[in-house]
Amino acid sequence: MPHGTVTIVWSHGEDQFCLAQVKHILSLEDACGVGIAAVFGRLLAGTWCLHDVREPIRLGLIGGGMTPERAMQVVKRHVDGSPLAESVAVARAVIEAVLIGVPDDQPGKPAAAEAVDPTFTTMTDASAAPDSTGSAPLSASRPAPSTI
Repeated sequence: MPHGTVTIVWSHGEDQFCLAQVKHILSLEDACGVGIAAVFGRLLAGTWCLHDVREPIRLGLIGGGMTPERAMQVVKRHVDGSPLAESVAVARAVIEAVLIGVPDDQPGKPAAAEAVDPTFTTMTDASAAPDSTGSAPLSASRPAPSTI
C-alpha cells in the first residue's frame, strides 16, 4: 500500500483512503482555505467547517482508488446525508494517516518492497464520534512516540 493509506470501516462500509499525494493535499487546502495541519487542528478542536469534514473523505477515497464520480456519490450519501459529526472521526483518521503515518508505513519504498500489514484496519464507530464542540483522542493508528 502507498504511504498514508488507511482502511476505515464507516457508514459506507470498508474503504481505502489515501490523501498522501501532493495534488490531493493541495486540493484539500484550496477547498478549506488553510493548510492541512490547520484542517487537522480544527477537526481535533471541534471548530471544523463543512469542507474540513467532506473534502478529506472525498479526496481520500479518490486517492484510495475510487473514481472521482463514485467518491462524490458516496460523500453525498454518507457525509452530506448524515449528521456531520459522524464523519469527523473519518476525516480526522484520513488526515492523520498522512501527517503521522500508519503502522509499518514505509514512505519512499517501491510497492513491491513494502512490508505493510494488509490486515491493518482503523475502525471508526460513528456512535463514538465526537460532537462538533468536543474533542476526542487521536485514533488508534497513531504510532508510538519516538524515544530519541
